[in-house]
Amino acid sequence: MTPRYLFILLAAVPLACGKEASTARYPEVDEAALKGVARTNFDSPNPTETQHARKARSIVAIKEMGLPTIDHLPVVEDEVTIKPRLPGEVARRCVATAICAVKGETNDNELVRDVVTKFSADSYFSPKERAFINAKNPAKQDLVDYAWRYECVHVFLWALGKRDALAAPNKICAVAEEMRILREDQDFISNAKLRPMSEILDKVDLYYRLHWAAVELRIKKKRSDAIDEGIIRERHRALNWLIRYLNQEWDDVTTDT
Repeated sequence: MTPRYLFILLAAVPLACGKEASTARYPEVDEAALKGVARTNFDSPNPTETQHARKARSIVAIKEMGLPTIDHLPVVEDEVTIKPRLPGEVARRCVATAICAVKGETNDNELVRDVVTKFSADSYFSPKERAFINAKNPAKQDLVDYAWRYECVHVFLWALGKRDALAAPNKICAVAEEMRILREDQDFISNAKLRPMSEILDKVDLYYRLHWAAVELRIKKKRSDAIDEGIIRERHRALNWLIRYLNQEWDDVTTDT
């Protein structure tokens, strides 16, 4: 699916810029075998009241959207077990992700070089991102995949307090507005501050369960106008990175459900 983003240039030039889950059975895997590979109930064997409450709120919200839920998905991590990303690290990741999204959308190599220079961002990229940025003629699928990363940028800007709320899970982010924030904020990295981890974990839990609902609908060949799996997948990816899910680096972040 090709994202429906507005064409936007980030350079220092004028912008051109519910129903319950089905009872059908799936192949079963011993949960113990998934420890360290995906989130399991073994990761929080004695969930706190806060974790239980967070899960309950997410399930209520998802049901109100008319989407399927399933009770046995584990709780997500809690504040005690999370080592938060440093604000500057999140800001740099936001910039790198935005530049890659611009490359994915435009495939304009000269523009990308200008943007990297503007933000002194050469050291911000992951190995896969660097290969993509340096590729003169990336594969079409790579261009599409990286263009979707605007949704990760959206999450990072929210986590940094630059957006009041995340857009609905069926609405693409306001790319032009968000690229303007990056372009105009001269102290974006040096003054970066993160939201409280409790707020971030609320979204981690919600998007973990929303992603399950999206996959469930796809497997059952059903659909809902309330969600878009592509949007949810990318926001889930960014949220998992923010909490150091399974200690995965950016190139390797998974979005297990």
